[in-house]
Amino acid sequence: MRNGKLLWGIIVLLMAACLVLARIAMIGPRASAPDSSASRGEQSRIVARIGDKAITSETLKQKVYSKYGLEMLNQMLDHLAIQLEADDRGLRVDEKEIAAELTRMQQGYGSEEEFYQSMKEQVGMTREELHEDVYYKLLVEKAATADIVVGENEISDYIKHHPEEFANTEQFHLQYILNETLDQANRTYELAMGGNDFSTLAKERSLDVNTASEGGDLGWIEENDPFVSPNILKAAKGMAVGGISQPVQTDGGYAIVKLIDRKEYKKGNPEAIRESVRKQLALQKAPPIKDYTQQLRDKWKTTLVNADQEFGPTAASSPSPAPSGGQ
Repeated sequence: MRNGKLLWGIIVLLMAACLVLARIAMIGPRASAPDSSASRGEQSRIVARIGDKAITSETLKQKVYSKYGLEMLNQMLDHLAIQLEADDRGLRVDEKEIAAELTRMQQGYGSEEEFYQSMKEQVGMTREELHEDVYYKLLVEKAATADIVVGENEISDYIKHHPEEFANTEQFHLQYILNETLDQANRTYELAMGGNDFSTLAKERSLDVNTASEGGDLGWIEENDPFVSPNILKAAKGMAVGGISQPVQTDGGYAIVKLIDRKEYKKGNPEAIRESVRKQLALQKAPPIKDYTQQLRDKWKTTLVNADQEFGPTAASSPSPAPSGGQ
């Protein structure tokens, strides 16, 4: 689903920035005081030129370190505080839990490979970086809810009053062509049913400039997607794979829809659903993850050493950011 991918891409972009800065932040302090011929060579290495000016790797690192170093330091301290608390309580996150969360995040993508490729292209985040971020997200949630009790009756009541959250849903992989008038749409439908290639027709005849160049491809769409015309979704539900709809009216004109594929997304077995609700209700009772993480930093006596010299006079009082993926 395009809108879902966009929203998730924005979230993950923030995660990726922090992970990249981790490496730069660790390099920054060492580069600030070169004491060997190798470091002096690195200091003078030119990475860019403009006119008669040059930018060296040392200048770039110092700029990035001074601007983002404190933010990255805070995230590293958050992760350490979470890990210390988890070790103290005997809490663990295993590979099966991480895999399940990554699978949940992949909803709206055509495949696992498409998801990881999209994360790499859009935000520069690798599988390993996503894996690490999910690990700390799940670990801090476990720590924050470790002492919170959710009764079986609470879980049953929630499921009873929110049945729409647990119903299986369908997803459709769609192409479409948008025309201004019904006559134009009828002509497009005739051409498509006459054997003309649907992707080529979309490029030639569709008004939707965002999808026309991609052959009208809408990607995977959930059956209740609020960003897609209800008439398009209705047409998709009534079609067989490979089918092409007659013109349907939308807010932007008249659309011809082709169903490339369909699949059913199951929310899980009853036991998995109850465990998911238990976690959801426990997190609602827990303090916000940002506040809880700060409590852990205080508990484990976090100290910023010479922070004002490294990052400026306001560094010592800088608040701790919430870990990636938190509440």
